[in-house]
Amino acid sequence: MSGPPSIDPRPDVAGDALRALRGDFVYCNVAGSGPTFPVAARAAERFRAWLAEVGMFSHVGYDAYNVALDETRADLASFVGDEGGAVRVGLAQSATDALNTLVGGMRLRPNAHVVTTAEEHGSALMPVFLRRRRGDRVTVVAHRDDASFLDELRARFAAGADALVISLVSCKSGKVLPVRDAARIAHESDAVVIVDCAQAAGQIPVDVRALGADACAFLGYKWLHGPLGVGALWVRDLERFEVLRLGWRSQTQMDLEGGVTLRPDAARFEIGTVDAGAYVGLRQTLAVHRALGDAVPARIVALRRRLLARLAELPFDLVSRPSDPTGIVVAAPRGAPAADVVDRMWREQRVVVKHLAEPGLEAIRISFWALHADAEIDRVADAFAATVASRV
Repeated sequence: MSGPPSIDPRPDVAGDALRALRGDFVYCNVAGSGPTFPVAARAAERFRAWLAEVGMFSHVGYDAYNVALDETRADLASFVGDEGGAVRVGLAQSATDALNTLVGGMRLRPNAHVVTTAEEHGSALMPVFLRRRRGDRVTVVAHRDDASFLDELRARFAAGADALVISLVSCKSGKVLPVRDAARIAHESDAVVIVDCAQAAGQIPVDVRALGADACAFLGYKWLHGPLGVGALWVRDLERFEVLRLGWRSQTQMDLEGGVTLRPDAARFEIGTVDAGAYVGLRQTLAVHRALGDAVPARIVALRRRLLARLAELPFDLVSRPSDPTGIVVAAPRGAPAADVVDRMWREQRVVVKHLAEPGLEAIRISFWALHADAEIDRVADAFAATVASRV
């Protein structure tokens, strides 16, 4: 009986080989979801087909299932700067899943004070606000600039704040937040620091050790371009986080009195059966990124400069900082509802951009990746120009 199919350690990383989309529209919502690399989709499907043939819970299938998940944890640890740190990685369905596990599981004193930022996605804010049911207090800090932001954090943690939940890259502006400095400030008060890396991994380098985080949340299907439904968490010290959900993958032993022996690693935060093929696809997409290396962030910066130059010619107010090295650019059209512009961009120009309707923010998010061509960025700008010029 043949063994499970493996990933391609040296995948073809030419643009044509990695593009998944049809060519009759321009897609600029990678911050929502990046189309899965075809090579990753094929790797996932090969494993699923093989597992179906041998039966997942046969001796052969079950062993291969567990090995596939072990290998995914190891590859993820290496990719985020913790070589050999598979024991600190737990698999999740998404960053939302990981954030709920981490934020809800923080071991804090009664009536704790949790600090977060106005740049966070709702998937981080909602679990933070949910801690109010335990009697915890929540403060949301705005980010106007790094210096004033860090000053406010110093004041909050000097006054006894217990935890910080912060994004590395903001989904609302594309800013790279000063996470390393923020973590140092929080740790001076022995606070817990959770970093949401959903918008970072795959477009800028992520090193969990260098960030100084206690825990990080990831997903595989935005800038990494992996299969849908895959994510992960990284935890420096397991004892700072309580396990709130339990399943057969969380434990090594249980009894009929309710006693449970948790796994000794971060897989204790995992609960039940998952699509192992999707995680094999994630391993394949990580192999693509290893092969691409520094070409990705350099290309994103070049495309950003091109887009910003074109937007400067149009009636838009820029929300994003020009200096941030990310593929997220947010701008608000003058004299036109953002939702209307986004809708017409699709109907009339066949360009996909994202309408942002957040508290205090009504704008358009354009998010692009290294595979976008210069001509596609120009097409987006031309489409904006035609859309706002033709508005009655």
